[in-house]
Amino acid sequence: MAVIRFYNDVRRAMQILRILFDLSIDLMIMKIAQPKGLARVGIGKRVFVGFLRIIFRRQKSALSYPAHFRRALERLGPTFVKLGQALSLRDDMLPTRFTRELQKLQAEVPAIPFSDVIAVIESQFGMPAQMVFKEIEKEPVAAASLAQTHLAKLRSGQRVIIKVQRPGIRQLMISDINIMRRVVAILQKFPFVQNYRPSEFVEEFADYTMRELDFTQEGKNADKFRENFKENRSVLFPRIYWDYTTPMVLTMEFIDGVSPTEHQKLKRLGIDAKKVAKIAAEAVLQMLFIDGFFHGDPHPNNIIIVGRSKVAWIDLGITGTFSDHVRKEMFLYYYYMVHGEYEQAVQYFMKLVTPGPKADPETFQKELAEEIKKWASSTSKEYSMGRLILETVNIGARNQLYFPRDLLLSSKAIMALEAVGRNLDPDLNMAEISKPYLEKIFLSEMSPLKWGKAIATTLPDYIDFLESLPQNLIKTLNMFASGKIRVELAENSQEEKVSPTARSYPYLSAASLLAATFFAISENTPGPVIDNIPFLAGMPYLAAGFFLLSGIFLFLANRSKS
Repeated sequence: MAVIRFYNDVRRAMQILRILFDLSIDLMIMKIAQPKGLARVGIGKRVFVGFLRIIFRRQKSALSYPAHFRRALERLGPTFVKLGQALSLRDDMLPTRFTRELQKLQAEVPAIPFSDVIAVIESQFGMPAQMVFKEIEKEPVAAASLAQTHLAKLRSGQRVIIKVQRPGIRQLMISDINIMRRVVAILQKFPFVQNYRPSEFVEEFADYTMRELDFTQEGKNADKFRENFKENRSVLFPRIYWDYTTPMVLTMEFIDGVSPTEHQKLKRLGIDAKKVAKIAAEAVLQMLFIDGFFHGDPHPNNIIIVGRSKVAWIDLGITGTFSDHVRKEMFLYYYYMVHGEYEQAVQYFMKLVTPGPKADPETFQKELAEEIKKWASSTSKEYSMGRLILETVNIGARNQLYFPRDLLLSSKAIMALEAVGRNLDPDLNMAEISKPYLEKIFLSEMSPLKWGKAIATTLPDYIDFLESLPQNLIKTLNMFASGKIRVELAENSQEEKVSPTARSYPYLSAASLLAATFFAISENTPGPVIDNIPFLAGMPYLAAGFFLLSGIFLFLANRSKS
Protein backbone atom coordinates (compact mmCIF):
# COMPACT_ATOMS: atom_id res chain seq x y z
CA MET A 1 0.00 0.00 0.00
CA ALA A 2 2.84 2.41 0.86
CA VAL A 3 4.43 1.82 -2.56
CA ILE A 4 1.12 2.47 -4.34
CA ARG A 5 0.56 5.62 -2.29
CA PHE A 6 4.07 6.86 -3.11
CA TYR A 7 3.53 6.12 -6.81
CA ASN A 8 0.23 8.03 -6.80
CA ASP A 9 1.83 10.97 -5.00
CA VAL A 10 4.63 11.14 -7.58
CA ARG A 11 2.13 11.02 -10.46
CA ARG A 12 0.08 13.76 -8.89
CA ALA A 13 3.17 15.89 -8.26
CA MET A 14 4.17 15.53 -11.93
CA GLN A 15 0.68 16.55 -13.01
CA ILE A 16 0.80 19.63 -10.77
CA LEU A 17 4.27 20.58 -12.05
CA ARG A 18 3.09 20.28 -15.66
CA ILE A 19 0.16 22.65 -15.08
CA LEU A 20 2.38 25.10 -13.17
CA PHE A 21 4.90 24.98 -16.04
CA ASP A 22 2.10 25.81 -18.48
CA LEU A 23 1.11 28.73 -16.23
CA SER A 24 4.69 30.04 -16.16
CA ILE A 25 4.86 29.91 -19.98
CA ASP A 26 1.59 31.85 -20.29
CA LEU A 27 2.82 34.47 -17.84
CA MET A 28 6.19 34.78 -19.60
CA ILE A 29 4.49 35.36 -22.99
CA MET A 30 2.20 37.95 -21.41
CA LYS A 31 5.14 39.70 -19.76
CA ILE A 32 6.90 40.09 -23.10
CA ALA A 33 3.82 40.85 -25.21
CA GLN A 34 2.17 43.30 -22.79
CA PRO A 35 4.76 45.75 -21.39
CA LYS A 36 3.69 48.26 -18.78
CA GLY A 37 2.91 51.89 -19.50
CA LEU A 38 3.09 53.34 -23.01
CA ALA A 39 6.05 51.26 -24.18
CA ARG A 40 5.56 49.52 -27.50
CA VAL A 41 6.51 45.95 -28.34
CA GLY A 42 9.38 45.92 -30.81
CA ILE A 43 9.43 43.77 -33.93
CA GLY A 44 12.01 41.46 -32.40
CA LYS A 45 9.88 40.77 -29.33
CA ARG A 46 6.79 40.23 -31.46
CA VAL A 47 8.62 37.63 -33.56
CA PHE A 48 9.91 35.95 -30.41
CA VAL A 49 6.41 35.87 -28.87
CA GLY A 50 4.99 34.39 -32.07
CA PHE A 51 7.72 31.76 -32.00
CA LEU A 52 6.88 30.86 -28.38
CA ARG A 53 3.17 30.60 -29.20
CA ILE A 54 3.90 28.19 -32.05
CA ILE A 55 6.21 26.00 -29.95
CA PHE A 56 3.95 25.86 -26.93
CA ARG A 57 0.71 25.93 -28.94
CA ARG A 58 -0.65 29.08 -27.34
CA GLN A 59 -3.43 31.18 -28.83
CA LYS A 60 -3.65 34.93 -28.37
CA SER A 61 -5.49 35.62 -25.14
CA ALA A 62 -6.95 38.71 -23.54
CA LEU A 63 -6.88 37.09 -20.09
CA SER A 64 -5.06 38.91 -17.28
CA TYR A 65 -2.36 37.44 -14.99
CA PRO A 66 -4.91 36.74 -12.22
CA ALA A 67 -7.29 35.06 -14.70
CA HIS A 68 -4.52 32.71 -15.87
CA PHE A 69 -3.78 31.91 -12.22
CA ARG A 70 -7.45 31.17 -11.53
CA ARG A 71 -7.72 28.88 -14.57
CA ALA A 72 -4.59 27.00 -13.49
CA LEU A 73 -6.17 26.32 -10.09
CA GLU A 74 -9.32 25.05 -11.79
CA ARG A 75 -7.21 22.67 -13.91
CA LEU A 76 -5.40 21.44 -10.79
CA GLY A 77 -8.68 20.15 -9.37
CA PRO A 78 -10.86 20.34 -6.24
CA THR A 79 -8.09 20.78 -3.66
CA PHE A 80 -6.62 23.76 -5.45
CA VAL A 81 -10.05 25.25 -6.15
CA LYS A 82 -10.61 25.15 -2.39
CA LEU A 83 -7.14 26.62 -1.86
CA GLY A 84 -7.94 29.45 -4.27
CA GLN A 85 -11.19 30.17 -2.46
CA ALA A 86 -9.25 30.40 0.81
CA LEU A 87 -6.64 32.67 -0.81
CA SER A 88 -9.41 34.94 -2.11
CA LEU A 89 -9.66 36.21 1.47
CA ARG A 90 -5.96 36.89 1.83
CA ASP A 91 -5.19 40.37 0.57
CA ASP A 92 -2.26 40.18 2.99
CA MET A 93 -0.71 37.39 0.89
CA LEU A 94 -1.79 38.29 -2.66
CA PRO A 95 -2.46 41.56 -4.51
CA THR A 96 -6.10 42.66 -4.51
CA ARG A 97 -6.51 42.04 -8.26
CA PHE A 98 -5.64 38.38 -7.64
CA THR A 99 -7.97 37.93 -4.67
CA ARG A 100 -10.86 39.49 -6.60
CA GLU A 101 -10.27 37.10 -9.49
CA LEU A 102 -10.11 34.12 -7.15
CA GLN A 103 -13.53 35.03 -5.80
CA LYS A 104 -14.86 33.86 -9.18
CA LEU A 105 -13.74 30.31 -8.49
CA GLN A 106 -16.71 27.98 -8.50
CA ALA A 107 -16.84 24.59 -6.86
CA GLU A 108 -19.56 23.49 -9.31
CA VAL A 109 -18.34 20.52 -11.35
CA PRO A 110 -19.95 17.85 -13.56
CA ALA A 111 -22.02 15.35 -11.61
CA ILE A 112 -20.64 11.90 -10.94
CA PRO A 113 -22.62 8.95 -12.38
CA PHE A 114 -25.61 7.85 -10.31
CA SER A 115 -24.07 4.35 -10.12
CA ASP A 116 -21.11 5.85 -8.21
CA VAL A 117 -23.54 7.51 -5.77
CA ILE A 118 -25.21 4.15 -5.12
CA ALA A 119 -21.81 2.48 -4.70
CA VAL A 120 -20.74 4.98 -2.03
CA ILE A 121 -24.03 4.55 -0.13
CA GLU A 122 -23.78 0.76 -0.19
CA SER A 123 -20.12 0.79 0.89
CA GLN A 124 -20.96 3.06 3.84
CA PHE A 125 -24.02 1.14 5.08
CA GLY A 126 -22.99 -2.36 4.06
CA MET A 127 -26.32 -3.16 2.42
CA PRO A 128 -28.21 -2.43 -0.81
CA ALA A 129 -29.18 1.24 -1.21
CA GLN A 130 -32.88 0.35 -1.55
CA MET A 131 -32.77 -1.10 1.97
CA VAL A 132 -31.47 2.21 3.32
CA PHE A 133 -33.60 4.64 1.31
CA LYS A 134 -37.04 4.08 -0.15
CA GLU A 135 -36.27 6.32 -3.10
CA ILE A 136 -33.35 8.41 -4.45
CA GLU A 137 -33.77 10.85 -7.32
CA LYS A 138 -31.19 10.25 -10.05
CA GLU A 139 -30.67 13.90 -10.97
CA PRO A 140 -28.61 15.70 -8.32
CA VAL A 141 -29.83 18.91 -6.70
CA ALA A 142 -26.27 20.24 -6.80
CA ALA A 143 -22.81 18.92 -7.70
CA ALA A 144 -19.75 20.44 -6.02
CA SER A 145 -16.07 19.55 -5.89
CA LEU A 146 -16.36 17.48 -2.69
CA ALA A 147 -19.83 16.01 -2.93
CA GLN A 148 -23.19 16.12 -4.59
CA THR A 149 -26.68 16.18 -3.14
CA HIS A 150 -29.83 14.25 -4.09
CA LEU A 151 -33.44 14.35 -3.00
CA ALA A 152 -34.51 11.09 -1.39
CA LYS A 153 -37.10 9.45 0.84
CA LEU A 154 -36.55 7.38 3.94
CA ARG A 155 -38.31 4.04 4.39
CA SER A 156 -40.85 5.96 6.48
CA GLY A 157 -41.67 8.23 3.52
CA GLN A 158 -39.93 11.29 5.03
CA ARG A 159 -38.38 13.56 2.35
CA VAL A 160 -34.70 14.20 2.95
CA ILE A 161 -31.55 15.51 1.28
CA ILE A 162 -28.58 13.16 1.07
CA LYS A 163 -25.09 14.51 0.54
CA VAL A 164 -22.73 11.91 -0.95
CA GLN A 165 -18.96 12.35 -1.05
CA ARG A 166 -17.20 11.90 -4.39
CA PRO A 167 -15.28 8.61 -4.57
CA GLY A 168 -11.52 9.06 -4.10
CA ILE A 169 -11.76 12.77 -3.23
CA ARG A 170 -10.39 12.30 0.29
CA GLN A 171 -7.27 10.47 -0.90
CA LEU A 172 -6.70 13.08 -3.63
CA MET A 173 -6.93 15.98 -1.17
CA ILE A 174 -4.64 14.33 1.37
CA SER A 175 -2.07 13.75 -1.39
CA ASP A 176 -2.36 17.36 -2.62
CA ILE A 177 -2.02 18.79 0.89
CA ASN A 178 1.11 16.70 1.51
CA ILE A 179 2.59 18.08 -1.72
CA MET A 180 1.71 21.63 -0.59
CA ARG A 181 3.49 21.00 2.72
CA ARG A 182 6.68 19.93 0.93
CA VAL A 183 6.61 22.97 -1.34
CA VAL A 184 5.97 25.34 1.56
CA ALA A 185 8.82 23.79 3.56
CA ILE A 186 11.15 24.93 0.76
CA LEU A 187 9.53 28.37 0.36
CA GLN A 188 9.81 29.02 4.12
CA LYS A 189 13.61 29.22 3.71
CA PHE A 190 13.28 32.49 1.77
CA PRO A 191 13.11 35.52 4.13
CA PHE A 192 10.63 37.50 2.01
CA VAL A 193 8.23 34.52 2.12
CA GLN A 194 8.55 33.87 5.86
CA ASN A 195 6.70 37.07 6.76
CA TYR A 196 3.53 35.67 5.14
CA ARG A 197 3.71 32.45 7.23
CA PRO A 198 2.65 30.15 4.36
CA SER A 199 3.17 26.97 6.41
CA GLU A 200 0.56 28.15 8.94
CA PHE A 201 -1.82 28.99 6.11
CA VAL A 202 -1.43 25.49 4.60
CA GLU A 203 -2.03 23.89 8.01
CA GLU A 204 -5.16 26.00 8.51
CA PHE A 205 -6.33 25.03 5.04
CA ALA A 206 -5.64 21.34 5.77
CA ASP A 207 -7.62 21.56 9.02
CA TYR A 208 -10.64 23.17 7.33
CA THR A 209 -10.52 20.69 4.45
CA MET A 210 -10.30 17.58 6.63
CA ARG A 211 -13.20 18.80 8.77
CA GLU A 212 -15.27 19.49 5.67
CA LEU A 213 -14.57 15.97 4.37
CA ASP A 214 -15.98 14.39 7.53
CA PHE A 215 -19.76 14.62 7.11
CA THR A 216 -20.38 13.54 10.70
CA GLN A 217 -18.66 16.79 11.71
CA GLU A 218 -21.07 18.75 9.53
CA GLY A 219 -23.92 16.91 11.25
CA LYS A 220 -22.57 17.94 14.65
CA ASN A 221 -22.33 21.52 13.41
CA ALA A 222 -26.01 21.44 12.44
CA ASP A 223 -27.00 20.08 15.86
CA LYS A 224 -24.97 22.78 17.60
CA PHE A 225 -26.56 25.55 15.53
CA ARG A 226 -30.03 24.14 16.23
CA GLU A 227 -29.29 24.17 19.96
CA ASN A 228 -27.90 27.73 19.85
CA PHE A 229 -31.01 29.01 18.03
CA LYS A 230 -33.66 26.90 19.75
CA GLU A 231 -35.29 30.05 21.18
CA ASN A 232 -35.38 31.81 17.81
CA ARG A 233 -38.20 30.51 15.61
CA SER A 234 -37.18 32.76 12.71
CA VAL A 235 -33.84 31.00 12.14
CA LEU A 236 -33.79 27.37 11.00
CA PHE A 237 -31.15 24.67 10.56
CA PRO A 238 -31.74 21.21 9.04
CA ARG A 239 -32.34 18.28 11.36
CA ILE A 240 -29.78 15.47 10.93
CA TYR A 241 -30.90 11.84 10.62
CA TRP A 242 -28.02 10.15 12.41
CA ASP A 243 -29.12 6.59 11.64
CA TYR A 244 -28.60 7.45 7.97
CA THR A 245 -25.36 9.44 8.34
CA THR A 246 -21.73 8.29 7.98
CA PRO A 247 -18.41 10.10 7.28
CA MET A 248 -19.22 9.98 3.53
CA VAL A 249 -23.04 10.20 3.52
CA LEU A 250 -24.99 12.94 5.28
CA THR A 251 -28.78 12.69 5.53
CA MET A 252 -30.61 15.81 6.58
CA GLU A 253 -34.06 17.32 6.67
CA PHE A 254 -35.35 18.70 3.37
CA ILE A 255 -36.15 22.40 3.78
CA ASP A 256 -38.26 23.89 1.02
CA GLY A 257 -37.94 27.59 0.35
CA VAL A 258 -36.79 30.39 -1.94
CA SER A 259 -33.28 31.61 -2.69
CA PRO A 260 -32.52 35.27 -1.76
CA THR A 261 -31.59 35.86 -5.43
CA GLU A 262 -35.06 34.95 -6.77
CA HIS A 263 -36.42 38.50 -6.67
CA GLN A 264 -39.57 37.93 -8.73
CA LYS A 265 -40.57 34.90 -6.70
CA LEU A 266 -40.00 36.81 -3.47
CA LYS A 267 -42.34 39.59 -4.66
CA ARG A 268 -44.96 37.12 -5.84
CA LEU A 269 -44.99 35.37 -2.46
CA GLY A 270 -45.28 38.68 -0.61
CA ILE A 271 -42.07 38.17 1.37
CA ASP A 272 -40.85 41.19 3.34
CA ALA A 273 -37.28 41.22 2.02
CA LYS A 274 -36.07 43.93 4.42
CA LYS A 275 -37.35 42.02 7.44
CA VAL A 276 -35.67 38.83 6.24
CA ALA A 277 -32.38 40.68 5.67
CA LYS A 278 -32.53 41.97 9.25
CA ILE A 279 -33.25 38.48 10.63
CA ALA A 280 -30.26 37.06 8.73
CA ALA A 281 -27.99 39.89 9.92
CA GLU A 282 -29.00 39.46 13.56
CA ALA A 283 -28.46 35.70 13.25
CA VAL A 284 -24.85 36.27 12.17
CA LEU A 285 -24.33 38.75 15.02
CA GLN A 286 -25.56 36.12 17.48
CA MET A 287 -23.23 33.52 15.94
CA LEU A 288 -20.22 35.82 16.17
CA PHE A 289 -20.71 37.73 19.39
CA ILE A 290 -22.89 35.53 21.62
CA ASP A 291 -22.22 31.93 20.61
CA GLY A 292 -18.68 32.30 19.24
CA PHE A 293 -19.61 29.62 16.66
CA PHE A 294 -20.53 30.78 13.18
CA HIS A 295 -21.33 29.72 9.62
CA GLY A 296 -18.20 30.34 7.57
CA ASP A 297 -19.77 30.51 4.12
CA PRO A 298 -23.22 32.19 4.16
CA HIS A 299 -23.46 32.86 0.40
CA PRO A 300 -26.87 32.96 -1.40
CA ASN A 301 -26.81 29.23 -2.22
CA ASN A 302 -26.48 28.37 1.47
CA ILE A 303 -29.45 30.44 2.67
CA ILE A 304 -33.12 29.65 2.07
CA ILE A 305 -36.11 31.86 2.85
CA VAL A 306 -38.88 29.75 4.33
CA GLY A 307 -42.47 31.00 4.49
CA ARG A 308 -42.65 34.79 4.70
CA SER A 309 -40.18 35.60 7.43
CA LYS A 310 -37.92 32.66 8.27
CA VAL A 311 -34.32 32.09 7.24
CA ALA A 312 -32.79 28.61 6.95
CA TRP A 313 -29.04 27.99 6.82
CA ILE A 314 -27.72 24.92 5.02
CA ASP A 315 -24.34 23.45 3.95
CA LEU A 316 -22.76 23.67 7.38
CA GLY A 317 -19.38 22.09 6.61
CA ILE A 318 -17.40 25.32 6.96
CA THR A 319 -17.68 26.86 10.43
CA GLY A 320 -15.55 29.10 12.59
CA THR A 321 -15.07 29.23 16.34
CA PHE A 322 -14.00 32.10 18.60
CA SER A 323 -12.47 31.47 22.01
CA ASP A 324 -14.24 33.35 24.78
CA HIS A 325 -11.42 35.91 24.87
CA VAL A 326 -11.49 36.53 21.10
CA ARG A 327 -15.29 36.70 21.09
CA LYS A 328 -15.34 39.39 23.81
CA GLU A 329 -12.59 41.50 22.25
CA MET A 330 -14.14 41.21 18.78
CA PHE A 331 -17.52 42.20 20.18
CA LEU A 332 -16.12 45.30 21.90
CA TYR A 333 -14.18 46.24 18.75
CA TYR A 334 -17.30 45.91 16.64
CA TYR A 335 -19.49 47.61 19.27
CA TYR A 336 -17.32 50.72 19.51
CA MET A 337 -16.86 50.77 15.74
CA VAL A 338 -20.57 51.07 14.97
CA HIS A 339 -20.94 53.66 17.74
CA GLY A 340 -18.16 55.84 16.32
CA GLU A 341 -15.75 55.37 19.26
CA TYR A 342 -12.82 54.58 17.01
CA GLU A 343 -9.95 54.99 19.49
CA GLN A 344 -11.53 52.51 21.88
CA ALA A 345 -12.24 50.16 18.99
CA VAL A 346 -8.55 50.14 18.02
CA GLN A 347 -7.52 49.46 21.63
CA TYR A 348 -9.70 46.36 21.84
CA PHE A 349 -8.57 45.11 18.44
CA MET A 350 -4.93 45.45 19.56
CA LYS A 351 -5.64 42.85 22.26
CA LEU A 352 -6.15 40.25 19.52
CA VAL A 353 -2.76 40.64 17.84
CA THR A 354 0.23 38.34 18.05
CA PRO A 355 3.39 40.32 17.19
CA GLY A 356 5.90 38.91 14.72
CA PRO A 357 9.72 39.27 15.08
CA LYS A 358 9.70 42.70 13.39
CA ALA A 359 6.28 43.92 14.48
CA ASP A 360 5.39 47.61 14.26
CA PRO A 361 2.32 48.17 16.50
CA GLU A 362 2.49 51.97 16.31
CA THR A 363 2.32 52.03 12.50
CA PHE A 364 -0.47 49.48 12.63
CA GLN A 365 -2.54 51.68 14.94
CA LYS A 366 -2.00 54.76 12.75
CA GLU A 367 -2.90 52.91 9.53
CA LEU A 368 -5.91 51.30 11.19
CA ALA A 369 -7.15 54.69 12.42
CA GLU A 370 -6.91 56.02 8.86
CA GLU A 371 -8.75 53.00 7.49
CA ILE A 372 -11.52 53.41 10.04
CA LYS A 373 -11.92 57.07 9.09
CA LYS A 374 -12.18 56.04 5.44
CA TRP A 375 -14.89 53.52 6.35
CA ALA A 376 -16.76 56.04 8.52
CA SER A 377 -16.85 58.67 5.76
CA SER A 378 -18.16 56.27 3.10
CA THR A 379 -21.53 54.63 2.55
CA SER A 380 -22.11 50.98 3.40
CA LYS A 381 -22.33 50.18 -0.32
CA GLU A 382 -18.90 51.69 -0.96
CA TYR A 383 -17.10 50.16 2.00
CA SER A 384 -18.72 47.32 3.95
CA MET A 385 -18.12 46.35 7.56
CA GLY A 386 -16.78 42.95 6.51
CA ARG A 387 -14.28 44.57 4.17
CA LEU A 388 -13.11 46.84 7.00
CA ILE A 389 -12.38 43.86 9.26
CA LEU A 390 -10.57 42.10 6.41
CA GLU A 391 -8.53 45.23 5.62
CA THR A 392 -7.67 45.52 9.32
CA VAL A 393 -6.17 42.03 9.24
CA ASN A 394 -4.25 42.92 6.07
CA ILE A 395 -2.81 46.06 7.71
CA GLY A 396 -1.75 43.86 10.61
CA ALA A 397 0.02 41.46 8.28
CA ARG A 398 1.95 44.30 6.62
CA ASN A 399 3.18 45.30 10.07
CA GLN A 400 3.84 41.71 11.15
CA LEU A 401 0.93 41.61 13.57
CA TYR A 402 -1.14 38.45 13.25
CA PHE A 403 -4.62 37.47 14.37
CA PRO A 404 -6.61 34.34 15.28
CA ARG A 405 -7.22 32.28 12.14
CA ASP A 406 -11.01 32.32 12.37
CA LEU A 407 -10.98 36.12 12.34
CA LEU A 408 -10.52 36.04 8.56
CA LEU A 409 -13.35 33.57 8.24
CA SER A 410 -15.60 35.88 10.26
CA SER A 411 -14.84 38.78 7.91
CA LYS A 412 -15.78 36.55 4.99
CA ALA A 413 -19.01 35.61 6.77
CA ILE A 414 -19.92 39.28 7.28
CA MET A 415 -19.04 40.19 3.68
CA ALA A 416 -21.05 37.27 2.30
CA LEU A 417 -24.00 38.17 4.52
CA GLU A 418 -23.86 41.79 3.36
CA ALA A 419 -23.97 40.55 -0.25
CA VAL A 420 -26.99 38.35 0.55
CA GLY A 421 -28.62 41.19 2.47
CA ARG A 422 -28.29 43.60 -0.42
CA ASN A 423 -29.97 41.07 -2.68
CA LEU A 424 -32.93 41.42 -0.37
CA ASP A 425 -32.52 45.07 0.64
CA PRO A 426 -30.32 47.29 -1.59
CA ASP A 427 -30.16 49.88 1.20
CA LEU A 428 -28.91 47.42 3.83
CA ASN A 429 -26.58 49.08 6.34
CA MET A 430 -24.98 46.45 8.54
CA ALA A 431 -23.74 49.02 11.06
CA GLU A 432 -27.22 50.52 11.55
CA ILE A 433 -28.84 47.09 11.89
CA SER A 434 -26.14 46.10 14.37
CA LYS A 435 -26.53 49.01 16.81
CA PRO A 436 -29.73 48.00 18.68
CA TYR A 437 -28.77 44.33 18.66
CA LEU A 438 -25.30 45.08 20.00
CA GLU A 439 -26.86 47.20 22.74
CA LYS A 440 -28.82 44.16 23.90
CA ILE A 441 -25.68 42.01 23.90
CA PHE A 442 -23.74 44.69 25.78
CA LEU A 443 -26.41 44.96 28.48
CA SER A 444 -26.67 41.18 28.83
CA GLU A 445 -22.87 40.85 29.13
CA MET A 446 -22.87 43.48 31.90
CA SER A 447 -25.94 42.15 33.71
CA PRO A 448 -25.72 40.95 37.35
CA LEU A 449 -27.09 37.59 36.20
CA LYS A 450 -24.11 37.14 33.85
CA TRP A 451 -21.69 37.97 36.64
CA GLY A 452 -23.63 35.68 38.95
CA LYS A 453 -23.18 32.79 36.54
CA ALA A 454 -19.45 33.47 36.33
CA ILE A 455 -19.21 33.43 40.13
CA ALA A 456 -21.33 30.27 40.32
CA THR A 457 -18.91 28.38 38.08
CA THR A 458 -16.07 29.02 40.55
CA LEU A 459 -18.22 28.64 43.69
CA PRO A 460 -17.08 25.03 44.43
CA ASP A 461 -13.48 26.28 44.66
CA TYR A 462 -14.53 29.02 47.08
CA ILE A 463 -16.49 26.51 49.21
CA ASP A 464 -13.50 24.14 49.38
CA PHE A 465 -11.28 27.06 50.39
CA LEU A 466 -13.68 28.28 53.09
CA GLU A 467 -14.23 24.78 54.51
CA SER A 468 -10.48 24.26 54.93
CA LEU A 469 -9.80 27.84 56.06
CA PRO A 470 -10.19 27.36 59.88
CA GLN A 471 -7.99 24.26 59.95
CA ASN A 472 -5.33 25.79 57.68
CA LEU A 473 -5.39 29.03 59.67
CA ILE A 474 -4.83 27.22 63.00
CA LYS A 475 -2.00 25.16 61.50
CA THR A 476 -0.32 28.26 60.11
CA LEU A 477 -0.57 30.16 63.40
CA ASN A 478 0.81 27.15 65.33
CA MET A 479 3.75 26.92 62.93
CA PHE A 480 4.45 30.63 63.41
CA ALA A 481 4.24 30.22 67.17
CA SER A 482 6.52 27.17 67.23
CA GLY A 483 9.09 28.81 64.99
CA LYS A 484 8.75 26.25 62.20
CA ILE A 485 8.13 29.11 59.78
CA ARG A 486 10.62 31.90 59.71
CA VAL A 487 10.49 34.89 57.43
CA GLU A 488 13.81 36.52 56.66
CA LEU A 489 13.58 40.21 55.81
CA ALA A 490 16.36 41.66 53.66
CA GLU A 491 17.86 44.67 55.36
CA ASN A 492 20.13 47.38 54.07
CA SER A 493 23.11 48.17 56.21
CA GLN A 494 21.86 51.72 56.64
CA GLU A 495 18.43 50.63 57.91
CA GLU A 496 17.64 50.15 61.53
CA LYS A 497 17.03 46.62 62.76
CA VAL A 498 13.40 45.73 63.33
CA SER A 499 12.47 43.95 66.55
CA PRO A 500 11.06 40.37 66.33
CA THR A 501 7.74 41.58 67.74
CA ALA A 502 7.41 44.26 65.05
CA ARG A 503 8.22 41.70 62.35
CA SER A 504 5.21 39.63 63.38
CA TYR A 505 2.68 42.47 63.02
CA PRO A 506 1.98 41.99 59.22
CA TYR A 507 1.37 38.28 59.72
CA LEU A 508 -0.84 38.82 62.73
CA SER A 509 -2.80 41.39 60.72
CA ALA A 510 -3.25 38.93 57.84
CA ALA A 511 -4.27 36.11 60.19
CA SER A 512 -6.80 38.37 61.95
CA LEU A 513 -8.22 39.44 58.59
CA LEU A 514 -8.69 35.81 57.49
CA ALA A 515 -10.35 34.95 60.78
CA ALA A 516 -12.64 38.01 60.53
CA THR A 517 -13.64 37.06 56.99
CA PHE A 518 -14.40 33.49 58.03
CA PHE A 519 -16.57 34.52 60.99
CA ALA A 520 -18.33 37.18 58.88
CA ILE A 521 -19.53 34.69 56.24
CA SER A 522 -20.07 31.66 58.50
CA GLU A 523 -23.66 30.73 59.29
CA ASN A 524 -22.75 29.30 62.73
CA THR A 525 -20.57 32.04 64.22
CA PRO A 526 -20.87 31.94 68.04
CA GLY A 527 -22.08 34.98 69.96
CA PRO A 528 -24.53 37.81 69.19
CA VAL A 529 -24.66 39.95 66.04
CA ILE A 530 -24.53 43.73 65.68
CA ASP A 531 -27.97 45.33 65.31
CA ASN A 532 -27.47 48.91 66.51
CA ILE A 533 -25.00 50.10 63.85
CA PRO A 534 -26.77 50.36 60.43
CA PHE A 535 -23.86 49.66 58.09
CA LEU A 536 -22.63 46.76 60.26
CA ALA A 537 -26.07 45.27 60.96
CA GLY A 538 -26.02 41.49 60.86
CA MET A 539 -22.24 41.13 61.37
CA PRO A 540 -21.18 38.94 64.35
CA TYR A 541 -19.35 40.79 67.12
CA LEU A 542 -16.57 38.19 66.88
CA ALA A 543 -15.99 39.05 63.20
CA ALA A 544 -15.99 42.78 63.93
CA GLY A 545 -13.46 42.19 66.73
CA PHE A 546 -11.06 40.37 64.43
CA PHE A 547 -11.46 43.09 61.75
CA LEU A 548 -10.56 45.69 64.39
CA LEU A 549 -7.62 43.58 65.57
CA SER A 550 -6.38 43.24 61.99
CA GLY A 551 -6.45 47.03 61.60
CA ILE A 552 -4.53 47.54 64.88
CA PHE A 553 -1.80 45.10 63.84
CA LEU A 554 -1.56 46.79 60.42
CA PHE A 555 -1.21 50.20 62.12
CA LEU A 556 1.54 48.87 64.40
CA ALA A 557 3.35 47.30 61.43
CA ASN A 558 3.39 50.62 59.54
CA ARG A 559 4.45 52.51 62.70
CA SER A 560 7.38 50.18 63.27
CA LYS A 561 8.70 50.90 59.75
CA SER A 562 8.64 54.66 60.19
